[in-house]
Amino acid sequence: VCACVRVCAAIMLADAEHTHDEACGLACGQTPGAAIMAKLGAIDDANERTAAVRDNFQECDDTAMEFLAARLQAGDAGNWQALLLDLQEIMQERLEAGKELLVALLASGEINVLDRKVVEKVKSGECDPSFLNVLQINMQDAQENADQEDGQRLNVLMHIYTRVQEELEKKAKPAVGLLHKLLRMIDEPGIRTNVLEYNLKPKPEAERALIVIDGKMILEGGALVSPMDFSKAIVDYMNRIRGMDQIDEAGFTEDDIAQTFEDCRVIAKEARVQVEQFYEQTELDEFTESLTPVFEPIMGTLASYRRPQ
Repeated sequence: VCACVRVCAAIMLADAEHTHDEACGLACGQTPGAAIMAKLGAIDDANERTAAVRDNFQECDDTAMEFLAARLQAGDAGNWQALLLDLQEIMQERLEAGKELLVALLASGEINVLDRKVVEKVKSGECDPSFLNVLQINMQDAQENADQEDGQRLNVLMHIYTRVQEELEKKAKPAVGLLHKLLRMIDEPGIRTNVLEYNLKPKPEAERALIVIDGKMILEGGALVSPMDFSKAIVDYMNRIRGMDQIDEAGFTEDDIAQTFEDCRVIAKEARVQVEQFYEQTELDEFTESLTPVFEPIMGTLASYRRPQ
């Protein structure tokens, strides 16, 4: 299973599961994951804390784990060690649930029944990171065993993965969904070019609809995804996976993450071609400048991860 598939799947779930809004109750500048972890760490009663961890487990993303790791490393007073043990216990529970879910999906029999179950399980939140870890382990095992039975099994597992990704993309913001779709197409440059053009190319003004935002009637944006929204999706995605190698349970190596960064660089470069073709120079410069600080410091490292053309 390629690195970008595994890393992309984990981030896709986090992107689809949380919407940052006023209900987060965030301190200024604090990420949703860190805010959740701070609230959990402030609960003294063990039973109450464990129940709260279970209720909020889906929100405990990599930023939450980084926050907890920082508290533990600093030796801060509080319930941080107990909170870590709660998380580990629930992670194990989720892995067992993930195994049971995969067995149930594989027993579906017909492909339309399988697809319907995948839709239901994504909507219910059961296709969580633990399920994806189980799915990835099984995909790796099927890849390493080349007999006919495992080949058929791999095809079914890849179908499950693809359908889960498609359903998660529907729940994500357009720019985020586009990025994850392109990462799944990393070995298909021709298709990527068409997808980028379709999403980034502005509509002619005559084809744009009037929409109401904050009580005001305005003309809708020219493209399905604006260049700067797409740039932000790339930057946010890369920032989120920078801390993955610090999380033991994530199961990602430095090579996995570096390969994913290189794949993001390729996609950003291809997107820039579209922006250059369809937008003014000022917008092209803005797009380029927004991405330069992310890629420039790691260009030397990424050179070792170029995919064969």
